[in-house]
Amino acid sequence: MLHTGNKSLVKAVRLWYLLGGLVVVMVVAVVWLLLCSESFSGGIHNVVLISIDTCRADYLGCYGYQGKTTPNIDAVAKEAILFNHTLTPVPLTLPGHASMLTGTIPPYHGVHYNIGYRLEESNLTATEILQKNSYTTGAIISSFVLDARFGLAQGFDSYNDRFVEPIESVYRSERRADEVSRFACSWLEEHRREPFFLFVHYYDPHAPYLPPEPFASEFADNLYAGEIAYTDYYIGQVIKKLKDLNLYESTLLIITSDHGESLYEHSEKEHGYFIYQSTVHVPLIIRVPGGPKGKTVNETVGLIDIAPTICSMLGITPPSTVQGADLSCFLGKKGKDTKNERYIYCESLLPTQYGCSPLFGVVNDRWKYVQAPAPELYDLNKDPDEKTNLADKDPKRCRFLENHLELVMEEHLRSDRSEDKFVLDQESRRRLESLGYVAGIGLSEVLEFDSTGGDPKDSIRLHEQIMLIRTFIKNKQFDKAEAICSQILAERPEHILNSFLLGQVAMGKNNVSRAIAHFSQFLSQADAEGGSSKDESLHFLRMYIGKAHNNMGRAFAKQKSFDRAITHYNKALEINPDFANAYYNLGNVFLRRGELDEAIKHYTKALDLAPDLPEAHLNMGNALLKQGKLEQAIVCYNKAIKVRPDYREALQNLQHVQSLKEKREKK
Repeated sequence: MLHTGNKSLVKAVRLWYLLGGLVVVMVVAVVWLLLCSESFSGGIHNVVLISIDTCRADYLGCYGYQGKTTPNIDAVAKEAILFNHTLTPVPLTLPGHASMLTGTIPPYHGVHYNIGYRLEESNLTATEILQKNSYTTGAIISSFVLDARFGLAQGFDSYNDRFVEPIESVYRSERRADEVSRFACSWLEEHRREPFFLFVHYYDPHAPYLPPEPFASEFADNLYAGEIAYTDYYIGQVIKKLKDLNLYESTLLIITSDHGESLYEHSEKEHGYFIYQSTVHVPLIIRVPGGPKGKTVNETVGLIDIAPTICSMLGITPPSTVQGADLSCFLGKKGKDTKNERYIYCESLLPTQYGCSPLFGVVNDRWKYVQAPAPELYDLNKDPDEKTNLADKDPKRCRFLENHLELVMEEHLRSDRSEDKFVLDQESRRRLESLGYVAGIGLSEVLEFDSTGGDPKDSIRLHEQIMLIRTFIKNKQFDKAEAICSQILAERPEHILNSFLLGQVAMGKNNVSRAIAHFSQFLSQADAEGGSSKDESLHFLRMYIGKAHNNMGRAFAKQKSFDRAITHYNKALEINPDFANAYYNLGNVFLRRGELDEAIKHYTKALDLAPDLPEAHLNMGNALLKQGKLEQAIVCYNKAIKVRPDYREALQNLQHVQSLKEKREKK
């Protein structure tokens, strides 16, 4: 801020700045037109945006990896512009892609995590802009985390998020690259004669790393690399299809990722907790028809730049809401790299689930600043692995970058946004948790600097322990899960979620009495924490209280204490009236008691909330069968099979009721 007591001097300075500013604007406009006059919009008829989920830039051959993981992407890079320093604003799938398609950062678009958020329609996506400009728009999605219900489908004429051959180990929540590419190639075939925008999403590099053969054998020493190699192979199929259809030379092709993978750097196994380069640095390769070949751009850019760049390259004015930059001047034949001191924003709110402060960061071409109780400053040119924190040695630079970070957050925090958080049905939550996304006790959305919470680095071990427990429970390795729970109890006895997890373990081991004891202890601890309060910050705590009551109900039902089970299910529904699984479990109790109408009523309510709950369809069919309503039972069994084609019990029951129907008709 300028401080002076000489008013005439101030006026003169302001006039000089005004006139000088106008001249600068005119000069910049002329230079921009000269540099970008060959934007190739006339030669671009189509756009294909390929996103490889959880892909570190340094695992691609064109970024220096030596393991021959990406021959197809490398071939594209030789004909394209490669951006060396591209950052995601948040290392998670849903918010990362929300930023990619809107050109805005999480404080603006409002999506901060994969569970409990969706991209609201008030956000304008590049897809919607292209659709309004007569482009046919399509998406092929490979993970439930980007299911249409979470808001990313807006603007797409077709949004393929229904899996034909899902990976069974993750609750039908993911499909492999071969199916994704098969649908992408079919879509290209169908729409080859019209201008189009196709978004293709591959999820394979996400944990667990289980590449099919021959990639599993070829990369046995690094299965993560094997997943990337497998994905590259099927990206090659899409590129081949573009060439076979004579579309390749008229297609703006963009290859990128939503975030990287830590791979135990900074003590983090996967991603989402920290905002170090291993998870926020992503590849970005853009091939322009007739554009530069083999060009490398070293300026720092972001995923938020993709949407405005696509618009600009097509001759469409980007919306005023975007915070990303138009990169088209790097993409033209006469394009000239211009130094631009940008500050790219990144965040992680995940540590707040453990009572820690959130992490906010800002990155320019050299420096990275992370706001935390113990601030972090890294010289990325000299220390790309972020091993030496220079915050204490350079407090002046820290203050400078902190001010920039605060300015970015204040400038782009959107106060008029409608509510982005919403309550998931039980089936959706289970599918997201099967992918490794777990909601903790409470994710704080207070987007301001907080030095009063714990340092996130102090709770990374707890985070990794809980993630491992979840994995063991999912894989029915209950003894291993229980052993880690015991470690947490010894190290962090105050951690309230531990009793809940021990209850889940006991349920898995069918130790009903112990499960009841653990869940009762959790409910007592939760009540002491204020779990009965309506405070929005305790939303996730109340969610776990509801789940604990639901599990208590299951435990008492196993003991045939049906009245106590019903009491706990109803308490779960008091906390969350949209708890589909609690309605389903109530239906099971009434079915076991022979109260068929009550059972059907509760199954119906469960299915109203979660239409894809196959167990509810099955047991509704069983109740109807007991009432002799064979036709209605057949409908229910078929619905269960439609959701889960390999549902053995539903298939057997369908065969049985069809046999009964045939016998009845013969009579």
